[in-house]
Amino acid sequence: MPRSKSPPPADFDADSKALWKKTVKQLEEQSTWQESDMPALERYVRALAKARLAWSGIPRNKDGSLNLTARGSQGQLVQHPNVKTARESERDAHDYARDLLLTPKAREQHQIEKQRAEKGGKFGLD
Repeated sequence: MPRSKSPPPADFDADSKALWKKTVKQLEEQSTWQESDMPALERYVRALAKARLAWSGIPRNKDGSLNLTARGSQGQLVQHPNVKTARESERDAHDYARDLLLTPKAREQHQIEKQRAEKGGKFGLD
């Protein structure tokens, strides 16, 4: 099996490596992938991994739902600190996804789907 021209960073966990490969494939299929995009893709995948890790660090209630609160320094209920980290990481990932033309709106604005259809004939099948 040939090695990818764009392998994921060695320190990525299995989920991040899988996301990297899936995303490169998507970018190649929409003809927007360039090797120079690797740093942006790395930031995108790392941001999602950070969000995933933050969400996993939030304890669950007995019913399985996330307990989004924690006790503050004075014993008061406050938002669990991981919620902010997760939300900021997801926002960062969204920004990188938009820059890489991975979001539906970005693809629409850049007419990615239209270009793909035109390349493949009337129904995108050629």
